[in-house]
Amino acid sequence: MKYLRMLVMVLFLFSPQRAISASDGTYNALRLFSDVLEEIESSYVEEVRTQELIEKAVMKMVDSLDPHSALLSPKDHDELKEDTKGKFSGVGLVLSIRDEKLVVVSPIEGSPAGKAGIDHGDIITSIAGEKTEGLTMDEAVKLMRGPRGSLVKLTVRKKGSGKEASYTLRRDEIPLRSVAHFEMKPGFPLVAISSFNDGTSEELRKALRAHEAQGEIKGLVLDLRDNPGGILQQAVEVVDLFIEKGVIVSIEGRDKEQKQMWQAGESDVARSFPMVVLINGGSASASEIVAGALKDHKRALILGTTSFGKGSVQNIISLSNGYGLKLTVALYYTPSGASIQARGIVPDVELPYQELEFEATEEGVTERDLPNHITLPDAKGGSELPKAPPQFRYDNQVQRALELLISRDIFGISKASGL
Repeated sequence: MKYLRMLVMVLFLFSPQRAISASDGTYNALRLFSDVLEEIESSYVEEVRTQELIEKAVMKMVDSLDPHSALLSPKDHDELKEDTKGKFSGVGLVLSIRDEKLVVVSPIEGSPAGKAGIDHGDIITSIAGEKTEGLTMDEAVKLMRGPRGSLVKLTVRKKGSGKEASYTLRRDEIPLRSVAHFEMKPGFPLVAISSFNDGTSEELRKALRAHEAQGEIKGLVLDLRDNPGGILQQAVEVVDLFIEKGVIVSIEGRDKEQKQMWQAGESDVARSFPMVVLINGGSASASEIVAGALKDHKRALILGTTSFGKGSVQNIISLSNGYGLKLTVALYYTPSGASIQARGIVPDVELPYQELEFEATEEGVTERDLPNHITLPDAKGGSELPKAPPQFRYDNQVQRALELLISRDIFGISKASGL
């Protein structure tokens, strides 16, 4: 232990980053740390692992900075890198937290959860024996993810019957498509972005082109609800698809003079159709950058509830032995210069989520609903667009957004900006 203490002191004293005197407060604090560590190792009632103690001390130190800075274990560091690449190993559920309950938004097509019959509106009550009520989304996701081929048991309260069912699922690699798109009405697509990873802006560009190939887009619903964020550059590129000029976002760190700013550039396709952006308390970070930029440029109407309010930027720094450091390095600002830190993006139209109720027979079966129905390309050669899943029919926020866009089109309001 005394050699470790000496090493810490030597490394600090001869650090090229700073000159130091024996009276320096930091030196005294390091000496206190090494003294306590030595006493624990030599005198504590049970034998302790020094490496584990130091790791916990560093974790506590970083955790004390803010809620988003963290020391990442090699496993967590690897998982974070996988997330940004757009794939992970898990059961394949898109989730939301409503009234402290873990609710299934939708299963990912072909995933273990989807094949098992877990569906929209089901409530996950426990994961691997741990109750989910009160868990954060990150905590729930960590419980569900694991090595490919490993098993995890979920207890699910089924929508409708309210009965609980148990599922033992074998985890598999889930390709994380961050963009899903559907045709709500002819000319009125809904595009949902679940996170911002390496391929998000390109996925969105392809989705828009698919709808444009079918004809004019008259209005777009952009769904950013429960989107926890992701890569800053991807958020910038998403906004850049919808505006032609101006500031998208700026960030400012400790040195106020070193301010970075991202500007919009000319797009390959001019898109001036009206937009409604959906947000809620689960919309954070990069999704707030997108909503804030489109709101400040009056490019879209924001509908829903106030977003999470994560206005800070984290860098991921690779350390030795596979560890990583997620460190808050700056705050970001919307084009108007506003910070959303702990404030969030306030919607133009405040509308809490509520599931609508319809009679089961309200909409009859059409030819398009029949299996193996014949599909024809349109006059421009485009293929049939994905049909909106049932949950959007019962979603009051989606339906309200659609009503606003359709009424605007009916009354022939100019499309030069948002609503």
